[in-house]
Amino acid sequence: MPYLQVVETAGEEGYTQYNSEVELSNDEILEKLKVNYADIQIDFNNTEDIKILEYTSSGRVKTIKFGNHEISGTEARSIFGLRSTNFEVLREDGKIKFTVKGYGHGVGMSQTGADSMAKSGSSAEEIINHFYVDVEIKDVNSL
Repeated sequence: MPYLQVVETAGEEGYTQYNSEVELSNDEILEKLKVNYADIQIDFNNTEDIKILEYTSSGRVKTIKFGNHEISGTEARSIFGLRSTNFEVLREDGKIKFTVKGYGHGVGMSQTGADSMAKSGSSAEEIINHFYVDVEIKDVNSL
C-alpha cells in the first residue's frame, strides 16, 4: 500500500525493552533449518557459511546465508523466533547469537515512535500523518 512506508522517528533509541537476543547451538540452528531445507549443509567453522548478505534500505536483513542456502530475513525471523528482521548475527562460545532490535515488521506505526512523539507534544493527527504517508483523516460522519 502506498501509505505504508518506512519512516524514521526521533526518540525511539531510548526504548530498550524492544531489544532481545536469541542464542542457539549449532545443532539447534541445523534442526530448525532442516524443517524447510532437508539438504542444508553448514560448516560452522567457516565464517562465510553464516553471513548476512544484504540489508533493506531501512537496515533490516534482506538476505542471509546459512551454508548452501540463502534465505530472506523474514524467513530467518520466522524460523528462529526473532522479534524483527532488524538483527545481527554473532558467533560466541560455539553458539550463534541473534541480537535483535525492535519488535515487528518495520512498516506502519512504531509503538515506541508514536509514544515518543506523544511525549514530545505531537497530536494524534500529527502522529498518524508521520507514520502513514499521504493519508487524510476525516470525520466518519462526513463520509
